Amino acid sequence: MKIKTCDEEFLEEVKRDFDTKYIDLYRNLDKKGIQELFNNDFVYDTSLEFDYQELSNTLPNSEIYIYNIKRFYEPLRSLTNVQATREELWFTMINTIYLDYLLDYLKTVVNYKDFDQKIKNAIFYNGSNIRAQLIQRISRYWWMGYRTYDEKNKQNPYWLMEFFFENDGSGKSIGFFSSKLTNNKEIALGIIEGIYLSRDKVINRKETYATVNKYFNAMGGVRILDIMTREEVKKETIEYINYIVENPELIPVKDRKRIIKKLAA
Repeated sequence: MKIKTCDEEFLEEVKRDFDTKYIDLYRNLDKKGIQELFNNDFVYDTSLEFDYQELSNTLPNSEIYIYNIKRFYEPLRSLTNVQATREELWFTMINTIYLDYLLDYLKTVVNYKDFDQKIKNAIFYNGSNIRAQLIQRISRYWWMGYRTYDEKNKQNPYWLMEFFFENDGSGKSIGFFSSKLTNNKEIALGIIEGIYLSRDKVINRKETYATVNKYFNAMGGVRILDIMTREEVKKETIEYINYIVENPELIPVKDRKRIIKKLAA
């Protein structure tokens, strides 16, 4: 199947007039109307091909990220980072090739008070670019796949992704990956691997990642983090985890049992 995209002018026109001209198509789950909207000369096939695989909206939270990331990132892994930053690409793909997935998702949130905002978050980039890439409904799976894909592990390059998302995936993913720190893939992989190797001591949940991130951000005041290797980040993560496990008073009381395993037991 060919990857689709659109002209920037078409995206901007739809965004500009969305609340007055187009939002009812999505409120009403009007598949035919959306297809007609995207059947124009501004939407077109690229020369890039991929192996389309259906995504799920119904799996448990502990499974849905792992399932969808593999089925989305792997076929589209040949995209460059520059190509993957293009809002036009994901805006077109979710409204054409992945339209059924979009409509199935909207059915699950149709009764939410912020339904209109969920529609916009699903199809557009809203907010800062890094965060928006992680919120848009299919862009998120590409970027989360990219950030956790371990090319050094030939047997299973998704091993760190599987660990990261096995527990509390929705709770920690946007907070962890939208920071400037973990926008550096080597740093992100080093932190995740360090927590993986310390999984007998700390719990695989958002508070653990937030605590480690805070430590590295503080370190950034005295050290250039971007020149650290993944191995150095992993080692630093393990050493810091050992330190806080031995000195839990350094962690806010409300988070201690959510982070340190021996206190949660």
